[in-house]
Parts: sequence; structure tokens; C-alpha cells
Amino acid sequence: MFKKLSHYFLFLIIGVTFLMHSCEKPALKYKALEEIMQDAVADSAWPGCVLLIGRGDSIVFWEAAGYTTYAQTQEIRKDDIFDLASVSKVIGTTSALMKLYESGQISLDDRAVHYIPQLRGPDALRTAQKKQISIRHLLTHTAGFEPFRLFYQMDVPQKARWDSVYQSPLLTKPGTSTVYSDIGLMLLGKIVEAVRGVPLDTYLQQALFEPLKMFDTFYNPPIGLRGRIVPTEIAAERGGLVHGIVHDENTVSLGGVAGHAGLFSTAEDLSRFCRMMLNGGELDGVRIFKPETVRQFTTRISPESSRCLGWDSPEGESSGGIYLSSESYGHTGFTGTSLWIDPVNAVYVILLSNAVHPDRSWKMPKYYEWRQLLHSAAYEELGIRKRNPDLVLKERWAKKFGIPETVPGSAKRGKRN
Repeated sequence: MFKKLSHYFLFLIIGVTFLMHSCEKPALKYKALEEIMQDAVADSAWPGCVLLIGRGDSIVFWEAAGYTTYAQTQEIRKDDIFDLASVSKVIGTTSALMKLYESGQISLDDRAVHYIPQLRGPDALRTAQKKQISIRHLLTHTAGFEPFRLFYQMDVPQKARWDSVYQSPLLTKPGTSTVYSDIGLMLLGKIVEAVRGVPLDTYLQQALFEPLKMFDTFYNPPIGLRGRIVPTEIAAERGGLVHGIVHDENTVSLGGVAGHAGLFSTAEDLSRFCRMMLNGGELDGVRIFKPETVRQFTTRISPESSRCLGWDSPEGESSGGIYLSSESYGHTGFTGTSLWIDPVNAVYVILLSNAVHPDRSWKMPKYYEWRQLLHSAAYEELGIRKRNPDLVLKERWAKKFGIPETVPGSAKRGKRN
């Protein structure tokens, strides 16, 4: 009798504890994940998406929702190929530099002009300042360049367009402020090519994608794969629907391969990359990076900046949700892509969408809202509900779920991409 009563009270305590825990931390995963994905489509956050969640070496969730366009003539499939946009910066260019760094072919403090002598102008002062730009500055977005310039609007040969990239003005002196810049990554792509003596895409194919068996990851995808490629924007100046070619206009004007954009990939391929990073640079017995290289490039450069070496870390209204550990790292892409890797929880979340369809103005604000919700709900799917006190829930969800929008110490609002 006593044993039965003790069991009863044990279950009662567990039940009360669970209810208290639920009251303290309202769930953002208000429905099954598949239903939340469908709700995002219905709310026009994007025409369609693929969400993949991994923990350790296992894929625990991988589903598609919606259509390739709002015409709803073709459903999104789990193995569809997406334009990664700026996620190319980390999967491609940063990875290439990690390889060159750990093999001793470059140093992070090497000056960029050592590899790109054309990096000068547009005046004597800027030429002198550019001589101080290091690879580290370019990786951490502290070189002083503008966010981007419209190089594609220049009616000149490709070489002259690159000359204009090299002569881009500086907003600030190198190393004095952080300004997220495509230009810096464009230059890093050229540094990879200068060191290896082959195009960026060729080197990445040989050094990264083939060893990792990422067979659906490439620049300038073959026309035969067009049926699997998700279209992006409808742009009259480009002849209508952008489909099968890179969305980023500067990359198109440079031949489809650049350090800041251009990669296409699938959720499954990206999951292989994430598993490799979580495993300290190794996958299926193939070592890509040393563990210390992974740690070095994915650690914040300072407490005052969210930037790592190439990678970003969570802050404010993080695209990766409110449960990311502070040691997490990731990146987003303008077309509607995001990828976050959390070494503390051994979790990675990949969200691929074409949120720029039918045009980029449709992204604001719903894409950013649903992106954060899905990344947060992915953690709840895994039973992880320890909120990072430095991360902020977007106003829409804070009101819906009755959760404070801001928390102490979370003044930064995060970035948009």
C-alpha cells in the first residue's frame, strides 16, 4: 500500500513540475512542425520551403511544404535545389580559406594586396588604407567597405567590372568598425584563386564538395537540373522569372562564381556539411578540417561583435530562434535561406526557401517572422526549451504567445538578410 502511494505522489510531483515548466515557458511550437510550415506558406512568408533538423549524426526532421511559385503548379520537394545566396559565403569561400589557413598557404594577418595587387584607389588615401586590409579584416567584415555596390549596372567587360571592385571606396579605416559587406567576400574569393591558381568553384569542388559527397552543390548548375531548381524572383530586366541561374545580380555579371554568392545546394547536402562541422571537421572517416580550425573560425572575434571568421553568431532577434546556445554559428542568405549549427546541443537547423518570390519586397516582415518561429519550433521539437537570455523574440510572436519580447541585456535587434 505504501509503495503504491509513493508511486502516486511521485507521478503527481512529476505532473505538477511539468505544468509549472509549461507555464513558465510557453511553447512556440503550437502545432506539428509540418502544419507550422504550411501556415507560413498560407501567410505568404514564401511560396515553399524545406526544413531539415539534425542532431548529432541523425536527421530527425526533413520535410517540404508549399510550391515553387505562388502559381502553385509544382510542389516543393525535399531534394529540390535552392539558390543559397549569402550562405555561399560560409559554405564556399570561408571553407576554402579554412583549408588554405590550416595548410599554411595563408595567414589571417596577410595583407590582401599581397594576393591582389590591383586592390587600390579610388584615391591616394584609400590606396594607402587598402594596403592595411588583412584577410582577417575581410572575414570579419571590418575592412571598411560598403555593404555592396551595383557593379552589374556597368556596361563594361568582366575584367573592367573586377577593376571597379578593387577600386571600391572605403567607408572607414580598416579595423575600426564592422559593416557587413559583399565586397570583402568577393575579394576573398579572388584571394583563394590567387593562392590555388584555379577558379574558386573548381577548388571547392575538389577540396570540399567531392570529399563530402555533396553531389548537388555547385555554382552555375547544369541546365539538366533545372527541373529540381527552385526559382527566385520575377525580374523584368532579366527577362522574367529567374530560374536556374543565380539571383544575385553582381554574381551573374561576374560569370556566376563569386566569393559572396552563387552556390546552389540541397538540404541534404548541407546536412552533410553541418554534420562534418559538428564532428570537428570530419565526416564518415574523411577529415576536411582540424577541430581547432573549426573552433577558431566559429568563435566570436570579440564580445562587442557577433562576427566570427566568416561565420556569424546569434544576437538580438536572431534568425536562428531564441534557443540557440551562445556558441552557435550560422549564416543567412538573401533569397530566403538560413543555416545554424549549435555545438553545445549538437543540433543544426537548415531552412531553405525562395522568399524573394515574386519579388524581394515580399520578404518584409513575414519572412523574417516565420523564419525565427520555425527555427525556434525546431528546438522545441527536440525538447530543447532553455531560452538564451541574450536573444529576442519578434514582436508578432511575443504578443501571440505572451512571452516578453525583450530580455535584459538584449538591446541589439539582429540583422536582416
